[in-house]
Amino acid sequence: MPSPRSVEIYRNRVRRCWSVRVGGRVVGHVQEITLAGVTLRASEAGRLRCLRTGARDVHAWASGEVAEGARPPGAVRLRYQLDEPGFRAGGRVVTAAAAVWFEADGLAWIEGGGCEDLDFQRPAHGRDALDAARGAGM
Repeated sequence: MPSPRSVEIYRNRVRRCWSVRVGGRVVGHVQEITLAGVTLRASEAGRLRCLRTGARDVHAWASGEVAEGARPPGAVRLRYQLDEPGFRAGGRVVTAAAAVWFEADGLAWIEGGGCEDLDFQRPAHGRDALDAARGAGM
């Protein structure tokens, strides 16, 4: 397990675990991990390529600091699906969170009982995944 520093996490479907990446290099695989100060990233071009070709690749991941602690009862399920752009929690697009729990069963949970602690803001620069999907201009 990496030391507490900035890491990136994504689901490895072949190994059925979470891959941990530091500096662009996979440094390990874990069954579960908790991150604090999380940024969620998803490439819209990668998502569309996966839809077009039917081949899966890593185009969505979370980055943050490795943390400890059990998932609180009020955590909200975090989802990512190819058929809609961006990570979603409570039906809304999420780009950042205070903490995310990645569990052994492949599910992820975000801190925030009614999604009040989550950052639902869109990036301030250019078009985001939602705008691109809707065909909206800048």
